[in-house]
Amino acid sequence: MFLLAQQRTGPTLADDYTGWYVGLGVGFTVVIVVVIIVAIILLQAARIGRQAREGIQLMDETREATLTVWGLQEINGSLTSVWRSAESARKILTEGTR
Repeated sequence: MFLLAQQRTGPTLADDYTGWYVGLGVGFTVVIVVVIIVAIILLQAARIGRQAREGIQLMDETREATLTVWGLQEINGSLTSVWRSAESARKILTEGTR
């Protein structure tokens, strides 16, 4: 009789699946944490992309605004050439009057 009573009060079907329930709970928790982390990473990547596009746009505007500086370099070269030619002409004229 004792053995029959022991069999009746032994492990139930719910006790057999307790490990599975705990495992599924841990698994779902891990998946939720990973999804949250990936969402945060994607949001930050979108923010970085937006800032990069803004930076590129500002760099293009700066390049366009400074193109005239490079034109000044060409003008400086031309003026230097004119100045040297004028010095040469003055030298020739002053030597001819002596």
